[in-house]
Amino acid sequence: MREASRCRTVTDTDSCAFLFCPPILYANEGRTEALTGYMKKSASENSSLYERLWGCFFAIAIAGLIVVTYSLSETKELPMTIIGAVLGVAMTVFATFFLFKGQSKQQVAMINEELNQQKEVEIFKERLKAYNSFLDALRRYVTQPSPDGKKVVIFHTMAIRMHSNAEVSDLLDDNIVKLIKSTGSRTELKELVEALNAIACIFGNELYDKTMGRTKSVDAFVDAISGAQEEQPEEEKLIELAVEEKEDEAATNKATIIEWNDKLKSLKTQGWNYTPEDDAFILTSNSSPVKISVYRKKGKYIVEATKEGDSEFSQSLKDNFKGSRRYGTWWRELPINNYGVTEGTLLAQLPSNDKARASVIKWIDKLTGFQSVENINI
Repeated sequence: MREASRCRTVTDTDSCAFLFCPPILYANEGRTEALTGYMKKSASENSSLYERLWGCFFAIAIAGLIVVTYSLSETKELPMTIIGAVLGVAMTVFATFFLFKGQSKQQVAMINEELNQQKEVEIFKERLKAYNSFLDALRRYVTQPSPDGKKVVIFHTMAIRMHSNAEVSDLLDDNIVKLIKSTGSRTELKELVEALNAIACIFGNELYDKTMGRTKSVDAFVDAISGAQEEQPEEEKLIELAVEEKEDEAATNKATIIEWNDKLKSLKTQGWNYTPEDDAFILTSNSSPVKISVYRKKGKYIVEATKEGDSEFSQSLKDNFKGSRRYGTWWRELPINNYGVTEGTLLAQLPSNDKARASVIKWIDKLTGFQSVENINI
């Protein structure tokens, strides 16, 4: 019964905390608590020992003085002299006793303060480590999304909860959800910057206990890093889509569209590498840093060409094929939604849907041909 009373039931919270708590933190906290207990016990024992020693010394001194007083009582002035000496000694003894007692308490207080500071430093280091690990895991997931990367983000997010209250956890969750929902190779930079800035401010507030609100330069940073975007007007988009539909209809009626696998083989011989993705594909050139993509965005399929760091490339494409641009990236909408290509079916439809295949191949030929001309001019 005594042993059972000392024990307590291990709860789910304990196991969860053990799962996410870094072992170093538990070890440091264990050593700190053990040292604190030892110092408190030692100080308490020393204080009791001092009290007993001074009490014995004081009793012996008084007894000795009384014996001397009685033995020399024939002298009239001696008792008064001894009584004065006794009072002086007693005052000295008591003053010394209280002085040492006060010093002992002060020493214990200083030791406790030092141990608390060491504990706070260790906790700060672990929090900083947890925050940096979380941001690194989030970076890897945003730049290269994968199921395993998503699980790593989950674990690091749960680890941060050890260092946060419910309100802070809710703020983090809101921004993490916002970031993950828009994550992909074509994540909107504005959403990325806004969410990461909010997370960084939360971490700064928690670590340094300072209000780190949204800086005025965030908008300027977003504009600079995303580039001056030139969007095609909606009316112009509708007109061009109607023209494209007529062209695709004529192409399918005029001749047989090349098979999709045969087209991929032809592209490979021309130095283009094909990479299928989730409802998308990417073509990369062996001879230049150009990437051509077809993917779905905001309910519509987009054809995109990118040459990193070369804004003139996207400007040339816009001048030749209209569409929209931002720095080294050019894109425009495809009409294949109107050809029965629904979300998640692009790769499955290209081998069998002649009109959709004709539309996609038409833009692949335009962009790869334009890139070949660019290389010749260079």
